[in-house]
Amino acid sequence: MIDRVQLETAFDVLSERLVARQTEATVMLFGDAAMMFAHDARTEIHHVDVTASPRGQSMGAAREAAQQLGLPVHWFTDERAGSLPKHFDDDIVDLWIKPNLTVKTLGAEMRLAMTALAPNRPEDIDDIRTLAGALGITSSIDVEVLVAEIFPGRTLAGKARATLDDLL
Repeated sequence: MIDRVQLETAFDVLSERLVARQTEATVMLFGDAAMMFAHDARTEIHHVDVTASPRGQSMGAAREAAQQLGLPVHWFTDERAGSLPKHFDDDIVDLWIKPNLTVKTLGAEMRLAMTALAPNRPEDIDDIRTLAGALGITSSIDVEVLVAEIFPGRTLAGKARATLDDLL
């Protein structure tokens, strides 16, 4: 597990490595890291789910940061980037800017829709409560409409719908 202070240090070192590489990068957080930094909803996480541009330079700099700090090699991973919707450019929130590094995250609507599609962990239930509360959403029908708008052609599975009905 990696705590927030360790991650803040890791992003500082990532910034330094990008400066050394003379590379400007933009990183977008989603998953647990987004909840940690945008909503203070986590104290520790296993890894940071990201999309990064430029990918190769960013991932290489992250590996160097991991090595320098003794973090797991995959502390910074884009393995789940395929779960992102195709179009999310208008639901992005800036988190911070460091030298050669801009860090952003998905907006609350996008994160709620993604989490609502597969609420499998206890943390997901907490995230749905947090995000729905932040958005003023009080109905599973509202979440279902949001999912349909963000992920055209996808609907909530029965288990997900039942979970939302119990929560909202």
